[in-house]
Amino acid sequence: MTGLNQTDLPTSHKVQLAASALAGQGTYGAVTDLAHTFEVSRPTVYSVAQTAEDVLTRHFAACETGERSVVVDQRQLERTIVGLRIVAPNSIRAIEALLSIVYPGMHISYGKIQAVLSEAEQRAADFNARCDLSGIEAGALDEMFSQGNPVLAGVDLDSGTLFSLALRESRSGDDWQEVLGAAKTQGLNLSTVVKDAAPGIARGVSDVFPYAEQRDDCFHAFYRMAKLKQHLERRGYGAITREQEAEEKVEKIRKTGKGNLEQAEQKLSSAREKCTEKLTLHDGFESAMREAMDAMEFIDLDTGRIRTAEEMEAAIKAAADKMISLKHKHCVKEGKYIGKRAAGLALYMNEMKCELDALAQRYGETSISLAGLVFRLAHELRIQNRPWDRHRDEQHLLGALAMLRDIAQDKTPKILGSVKAVIRHRHRASSAIEGFNAALRPFLYVHKGVTQGFLELFRAYHNLKTRRWGRHKGTSAYECLTGEPVADWLTKLGYPPSDAVSS
Repeated sequence: MTGLNQTDLPTSHKVQLAASALAGQGTYGAVTDLAHTFEVSRPTVYSVAQTAEDVLTRHFAACETGERSVVVDQRQLERTIVGLRIVAPNSIRAIEALLSIVYPGMHISYGKIQAVLSEAEQRAADFNARCDLSGIEAGALDEMFSQGNPVLAGVDLDSGTLFSLALRESRSGDDWQEVLGAAKTQGLNLSTVVKDAAPGIARGVSDVFPYAEQRDDCFHAFYRMAKLKQHLERRGYGAITREQEAEEKVEKIRKTGKGNLEQAEQKLSSAREKCTEKLTLHDGFESAMREAMDAMEFIDLDTGRIRTAEEMEAAIKAAADKMISLKHKHCVKEGKYIGKRAAGLALYMNEMKCELDALAQRYGETSISLAGLVFRLAHELRIQNRPWDRHRDEQHLLGALAMLRDIAQDKTPKILGSVKAVIRHRHRASSAIEGFNAALRPFLYVHKGVTQGFLELFRAYHNLKTRRWGRHKGTSAYECLTGEPVADWLTKLGYPPSDAVSS
């Protein structure tokens, strides 16, 4: 920092003074002449010469080491502030501290950072309001909470576009009606909705999109069953531990003769009985859970037959009844939940069966069934859902693929591609929105309550950023929806990179 910052000299004169001061070092009278010409003090001229020398030294040293320097002008500063706010869960205080680390010697006040972010939130809101949502037909809806206030979200199941993200005071049908109604004015026309059992979502969808098919989300069904299975498993391990401890105590008394052997044996008998009871309960529920999960799949692994929606619903209800028959309060609760959702969980099969039947008319029913088996078995092996059956599933997969090649021959790749496309668009789970929830959740914790402005900025970032994994890797949700590539999400929001970059 030099005294020039306190003068009225234009930038061009400051540059000229710095260059002349550096060039005239060691020349008698040069400093006095420059001080007189530019109407500054002699110490200022000396300071300017030293600053110019330091800048040039740093520049050429960076060139030798391959470093790259960025001139921090207003555009670069704004990009950094917005990026720090939304790429990671940083508070404004954290951004204030980080800026002085990213740009040593620079301090930006809390108020200035807040002003930049307020403008960015408004730009994001304007961008979101202009987006054409007419290309979205299938969406997943869900609710999160920020300091007790619900955040209502909707995601396109095909492109991953976040078409709604609103902070509300409640999650009633009226709130969902207003949120979905706003998206409808931008062209949103849902024909398929995947949701959980929240009544507000159901009523809001019925009011805004009365002809949309409302499917129950298998993700929540799987999650609830897995959670209960883990609970029963922990109780089973606890019972095994208590039985072992009781057995060790009996053995100790028999060896030492110290203690009440009869009482210890009674405790051991009781521990064994309870252990058997808890393990039987766990095994019974796990068996019913696997039946329910298998029933929700489009193809029967045992018969190789593609299910109808009616068959799927009946199989889900049968598994739910098995849970209820265990007569344990938690198992009964889950059984009733699954049973009530059976029709909604099977709804996706109506559309999928029609699409697979159309392919069967073209390629043959056996070929389509074999292709379905290939993808179902490949999925089972990938997630290792049944590790004890891995060898059998591998042999089953190889056999199904060999039979398909024998029947379809050179049409095999086309059949597999067609069936894969149908499976990819079956829309039975809200995994897309659960993934989004996981991305937003850290921000809700850090910010201790978000504003609608922040949600607008987060929505724009989510839709414009380039995805690094998944089936849409290398593209943004905005590009998938509109066909328009996005090179830089900040530029799209009005924050292009600075031109003042040197290497």
